[in-house]
Amino acid sequence: MSFRFYCVADFNEAYRTGRLTPSDVAERALAAVDKLDRREPPMRLFIALDADDVRAQAKESTTRFREGRSIGPFDGVPIAIKDEYDVQGYGTTCGTSFLGKTPATKDALAVARLRAAGAIIFGKTNMYELGMAASGVNPHHGAARNPYDPKRDTGGSSSGSAAVVAAGLTPIALGNDGGGSIRIPGSLCGVPGLKGTFGRVPTEGIALLCWSLEHAGPLASNVEDLALAFGLITDEKIDLPPMFGRARAPRIGICDSWWEPASVQVSAVVRAAIDRLRAGGAQIESIELPHVDLSTAVGFATFCAEGATATEAHLRADQPMSLPVRLSLDMARGLSAVSYVKAQRARALIARDFDEALASVDVIISPSTCITAPIYNEDAFAEGEVNEARLRELSHFTFPLNLTGLPAMQVPCGYDADGMPVGMQIVGRHGADLTTLSVAREVERTTTPARPQIWTDLLA
Repeated sequence: MSFRFYCVADFNEAYRTGRLTPSDVAERALAAVDKLDRREPPMRLFIALDADDVRAQAKESTTRFREGRSIGPFDGVPIAIKDEYDVQGYGTTCGTSFLGKTPATKDALAVARLRAAGAIIFGKTNMYELGMAASGVNPHHGAARNPYDPKRDTGGSSSGSAAVVAAGLTPIALGNDGGGSIRIPGSLCGVPGLKGTFGRVPTEGIALLCWSLEHAGPLASNVEDLALAFGLITDEKIDLPPMFGRARAPRIGICDSWWEPASVQVSAVVRAAIDRLRAGGAQIESIELPHVDLSTAVGFATFCAEGATATEAHLRADQPMSLPVRLSLDMARGLSAVSYVKAQRARALIARDFDEALASVDVIISPSTCITAPIYNEDAFAEGEVNEARLRELSHFTFPLNLTGLPAMQVPCGYDADGMPVGMQIVGRHGADLTTLSVAREVERTTTPARPQIWTDLLA
């Protein structure tokens, strides 16, 4: 039987025809979250979810539809928010046990724009502690589980945001990405996600750990909804150009040496998706990125140094942190100014390489991650773990685009032998976010989606 994720238009159709109300959907989603957290193992996709607040928002939306004054396509659509964003009435924990004791009195700007469009702000999603790693493990709030296989990792740090979309609980969620934290969980959970050009999505009201690397952005059940959400939170009118049917076929750059760490299965699935683009008329060209292999070391040095600066007061106060997070931050505090400056000089070389490559192609394509979702090491749930090799496998392709600030899109393009999603990363020129979305839409069109093991039908 064919499967597809519900999109924003499906919610609108249900509300406009009176088949369902926003209150009906909110009650179904709340019941589903409760049920998923009572299963074994619990899914733990949310850090906080105020049912009364959700019901109040849904009631207002239901009234608007009943009175014929809906305020747009997002009216009554549940949207989940990563717990790095301020949401009025919720604490902002950033995945810790010590932050967020006082509820926020004002929404982050991106959240405020969603709320003003009538969206139901549906709780705060789980995340890796302080966004410090690419895993769904969180000793303070529980490990977020992958809807395609609950024994497996969601990726991180926007773990809950990717998983709630894959589980059908919301068609859109907001994430934040300092080294791959939107694209990695998007890849492992099989949903599209966009890290736009640096600064294009407003970060006011977001707790930034590494200010020169972090990009806010959406994850969604499909590329069209991703574009809708991106346009709303950036306050732009988004009109995706067609990938094909233009005067010139799109040119896609591939750097074979950059692909080498990817697993055989991941590489094969992504190359098959590229072949489908080629069959549609895309031109595939070989490119070089001479300094891209420096990205992981440069990214870690930058991320951890800025993170240690951002959390200095908490470290001095000896706030409770898991051992891996404390270890990473304490080590970063010992990084010399000379080492940091050298890292930034190497960062400039990496950025130059991408800019030069993109002068001759429209986009650069790679896998999103080297591997598909790994099985959790459940011994790590209580204290966390340091798994540098795993972190490199997950962030190898994503970190360079935080260093450069280029727009980078993750889109599912197939599945491995175990039925786990494989993601494709599409990189565009500065400001060419819509080009990455257009290519992703074509990849999505030629990819048959598979239903996750854990999926909630909110509209049946």
